[in-house]
Amino acid sequence: MMNYLVVFMHPTKDSFNGSILESVVATIKDKKAEVRIRNLAEQSFHPHLSREEYEESYQRYYKTDVVKEQDFIKWADHIIFIFPVWWGGFPAIGKGFIDRVFSFGFAYELEGENPIPKLVCKKASLLYTTGAPKEEFENSGMNEAMLRLIDQSILQFCGLSLHGSLHFGNVIQGTDLERKNMLIDTIDFINTI
Repeated sequence: MMNYLVVFMHPTKDSFNGSILESVVATIKDKKAEVRIRNLAEQSFHPHLSREEYEESYQRYYKTDVVKEQDFIKWADHIIFIFPVWWGGFPAIGKGFIDRVFSFGFAYELEGENPIPKLVCKKASLLYTTGAPKEEFENSGMNEAMLRLIDQSILQFCGLSLHGSLHFGNVIQGTDLERKNMLIDTIDFINTI
């Protein structure tokens, strides 16, 4: 049985991202798989990597809240990130989650300047929204650039394999019918991973 970890990076579940979260969780449960949710805003995850914490990570010492999140990642076979694209990437809480949790000694090590990934055999998927229309975001090259950056500098660096991404654009100004169809697409996507 597959273990899915959902990392939710939107500040509120009362949003279209929250509706995506509900669809993802329900679909995983329908597959009779295990799912755990990390709602970063709801749990008040502190995103700032302090100098002290940065230095301690090189001694493989991690704060209690970080160890808790690392345990969820250890448990997971597949990590699903749900987020709105703000300023070309993750919201601050999501970036801070990566900074603090995907730390040296846990997610990667170094041999000289060469990374040694430690999260191998795990999969990742991305579900994300933009206020900009999908075609505009994709035709501008922003979508491809963002995906390449996340995949190469985070996922592959740590050994995770990207097992698909799903982008929804124009979520703020779209119609209710368009958003309903996006949720149907979400279910279809989750059933493929």
